[in-house]
Amino acid sequence: MRRIIQCACFAIIIFSVISCDRGSPSEESSTPLSPPPVREVVVYVSTDEAIARPILEAFSKESGITVRARYDSENSKTTALAAMLRTEHDAPRADVFWSGECFASAQLGREGVIAPWRCMRSGELPDSLRGESGWWHGFAPRMRVLVYDPKRITVEQLPQSMLDLATPAFGKSVAMADPRFGTTRGHIGAFASQMEWREVGSFQKWVDGIASNKPLILAGGNAAVVDAVIRKEVDFGLTDSDDVYAAVANGVVLAMIPLRQFPSGESGGGPMLIPNSVSLVDGAPHPAEANALMIFLLQPKVTEWLHASRSGNFIIQLNPPTNVSRNSIPNSANSVLPPSAPPPSSPPDGLALMPENVQSIRILAVEDPFQYDQTTMVPSMDESVSILRKACIKDGAN
Repeated sequence: MRRIIQCACFAIIIFSVISCDRGSPSEESSTPLSPPPVREVVVYVSTDEAIARPILEAFSKESGITVRARYDSENSKTTALAAMLRTEHDAPRADVFWSGECFASAQLGREGVIAPWRCMRSGELPDSLRGESGWWHGFAPRMRVLVYDPKRITVEQLPQSMLDLATPAFGKSVAMADPRFGTTRGHIGAFASQMEWREVGSFQKWVDGIASNKPLILAGGNAAVVDAVIRKEVDFGLTDSDDVYAAVANGVVLAMIPLRQFPSGESGGGPMLIPNSVSLVDGAPHPAEANALMIFLLQPKVTEWLHASRSGNFIIQLNPPTNVSRNSIPNSANSVLPPSAPPPSSPPDGLALMPENVQSIRILAVEDPFQYDQTTMVPSMDESVSILRKACIKDGAN
C-alpha cells in the first residue's frame, strides 16, 4: 500500500524524548533501563560506491543512524537493484533507493514498489528534479557525452547530434553500453519518445541506420565505453561525464563534448542531464530513518560535495525558465549553472575530490538541455531499448 510520509514525521519520531518523573527515585525505579534500540536505515545504491559511501558515512555521523548499504555493479547499474526491490516487494528489506538515474525509480513507482513521498523542499525543486507522483526526487545530475581521443580525432569530425550517429559517415565509429542497463537505457528511451513527439524522424529508421553502422555494444557499462576509446577500438563513445573524468584523473588523455539529441535549431534538444534520484521503498521497515536520509541527500551541501568530487556532478538552478516554447516539455532539465562558490571547505572524509588535471576538460554549464516527458517515455522505454539492441545484435554489431 502506498503511503505518503511527511517530513514532519521525522521531527516527531526521531527527535521525540522520553519524559521522566523528577521526583526522588524509588527502589523499584533503580533497575537499570535497557539500552535504546539501534536506529538504522537500509539503502540500495546504484551510484558509484567510492562516491556514495563517504556521503552515507557523513549522514550516519551527523544523525546517529546506522546505514546499511547494498551497492550495484558497473555492468548492471540500477537494473539489478530494481529487480531485487521487485522481488522483495511483499517483504521489503530496503528503506531507500538511491539511484544514479531516475528512470528505474519511475518504473518502480508505477508498479507500486516505490511509495509517493513529499517533503518541505519538494516544491522548491524544478520539474527536472521531481518525478511523477512523488516517486523520486532528484539532485546533482551527470551528463551524457561523446568521449574521444583528441590525438586521433578533432571536434569537427564528431557527430553533432544523436541523429548523426545513424548516418553512413560514422560507420563502425561508436561504442555504447548495453542499452538494457543504467543511463544508456533511459537515454535511448527518452530519445525515442521525443523523436516521435517532435516529428524529427522515425525511431525505427534511426535504429536501422545505426545498426548498419555496426556500433560496438559493450556489456561492461559506460566505463567500458571509455576503455574502448582508450584502446582505439572505436573513434568515440556514448557515455557519462563522470566516467570520462575518472579516466582523465588516472592520467589518460581524453576529451568529451556535450552531445545534442537533435540539431541546434530544435529547442530543448540539447545535451541530456540525468540526475541522481532518491526514493522511498513501499513498506520500508524503518520509515522515519528513511525520511531522515532522503532529506539529508536533498540538502544543497550534498550536491556541492558531488560537484566537487571526482564525479563532477552538475548544480541545477532552482528557478525554472520563464520563457516556455512549444518544445518545452514538463519534467525537463532546467538550466545548469557554473559554481558560484569554491568547492566546500569540509567535504566528507574519504570523498575523492576532482583533481587539477581534470579541470581543463570539465564542463560547467549547459545550453539548451534536452527536454523530455517522463510520463510518456517511461512506459515505452524497454520497448525502444529492445528494438535497438535486437537490430544491432542481429546485424553483428556486438
